[in-house]
Amino acid sequence: MSGIKKITSKEISESLEGTNRQYLVGNLKKPQLLKHIFDENIEVGISHYKTFTADEPHFHSTVTEYQYVINGSSKIKNLLTNEIIDLEAGDFYIVNTKTPYAQKSMPDTKILFFKHPGINDKVPIEVDQHTINWLNAVE
Repeated sequence: MSGIKKITSKEISESLEGTNRQYLVGNLKKPQLLKHIFDENIEVGISHYKTFTADEPHFHSTVTEYQYVINGSSKIKNLLTNEIIDLEAGDFYIVNTKTPYAQKSMPDTKILFFKHPGINDKVPIEVDQHTINWLNAVE
C-alpha cells in the first residue's frame, strides 16, 4: 500500500454523533458510519463516551490493545487481580492478550485505541455481582 490517506476531523466528529465508537483503520467485517482506511494488520479507532458508560466485560484471545485517553477519565478493572486503575486525559495504557477486564468511562471521555493484530476476537465474560455493582457506580 502506498500513498497518504486522510479522514477529516469533520468526518470523524459526524460519525461519532450517532454512536460511541468508530474505527479509523482495519479490515472491518461489521458496517459502520465512517469510511475507514483498510489495513489487515491493525485496527485503530476512537471511542467517545458522551454519557457515563460501562463497557461489557471481556478479554481478547489474540489481540493486544493499546489505548490513549484524549480527554475525560475512565476506570479499568483487571478481573484477574481486581486491581482498579484510574485513567485520566493524557494517560496511555495497554491491555495484554487474554487479560479479562471491565471498564467504565465518565461523560465526555474520548479514547484513541489500537488493536494488534487487527481482528475481532472479543470474548464477552460473565462477572460477579460485586463487579456489576462497580460498573454501575458513577464515581
